[in-house]
Amino acid sequence: MTQRVGIGVVGAGRMGSIHARLIARTVPEAHLVGIADVNLPAAQRLAGELGGPPAFGSLDELLAAPGLQAVLIATSSNRHLEAIRAAAAAGRDILCEKPIALTMEDTVAAIAAADAAGVRLQVGFMRRWDPDYARARTRLASGALGRPMLFKSLQFDAEPPLPAFADPEVSGGIMVDMGIHEFDLARWLMDDEVVEVHAFGSSVAHPGLAKVGDVDSAVVNLRFAGGTIGTVELARNTTYGEDVRTEVLATAGSVWVGHLPVSHGAWSGGDAAGAMAADGADPSVPRFEAAYAAQTGGFARAILEDRPVDVPGSAGAAALAIALAAGRSMREGRPVAV
Repeated sequence: MTQRVGIGVVGAGRMGSIHARLIARTVPEAHLVGIADVNLPAAQRLAGELGGPPAFGSLDELLAAPGLQAVLIATSSNRHLEAIRAAAAAGRDILCEKPIALTMEDTVAAIAAADAAGVRLQVGFMRRWDPDYARARTRLASGALGRPMLFKSLQFDAEPPLPAFADPEVSGGIMVDMGIHEFDLARWLMDDEVVEVHAFGSSVAHPGLAKVGDVDSAVVNLRFAGGTIGTVELARNTTYGEDVRTEVLATAGSVWVGHLPVSHGAWSGGDAAGAMAADGADPSVPRFEAAYAAQTGGFARAILEDRPVDVPGSAGAAALAIALAAGRSMREGRPVAV
């Protein structure tokens, strides 16, 4: 590929570092123009690790960098809107980590800012770019497995975040920070909209999270517009490491995505050999690293091909609406319409 998109990373924390390393090393459609963080030494350390792209202490400085065509926003969630507005005003395309913002009002404002400026806004739902999830979607959409009827997904983190991060004013809390991935998958894999949720949460392992208004575990029941149902399980820590699994039961088969000994994906029905078949996985690649790289590559290709992005801001708004309804349901102890 001769053309590459110049991308700057906003945020040099955990997620920003992951994205910057991948852009610099494994995304052929892009090159790293610079890294910006209000903690300039952090940006400088990361830049030094990656061969010395410019490091900036502010987004405004990055936006003025030569060769910058787009930004990847990986700051804390409560700062996404201001970054999106600044990048849009500068005419730069935007890939923003989930969520776009913490409220529907701010999410709508972010999408409007991008639309008004005529720039692309892609939301970072990297699971859609994971090969196993993509295959699951293709198999379900083909109709070979019948009609999807039951969705089940879980996300268990290896360890809890600091209470300052778990604070819903900063990250959105467990439903937005973690659950939004599962809610997006529910819409995408079931090809249907969630219309009602009933959520429960507790803080048993880490009661300190309750002091900032969050929980360490939650279960969310889902009802879809087409009459099907589902469930999402979330937990802030496990004793065995990160665990992400998804299953969709259909009328003539099923798909599974999760940690199996030699595979991250499996299915039954359709052309599966015997009762069940598995997709191979490369154990040397960290889970979802390839998805993050593919996500950025897809964003860059949309720019190079002058077309809309594959996962637009509207997908982020739809998933956030479910997450906010789930949070309300958990607090009020009743089912809530989305």
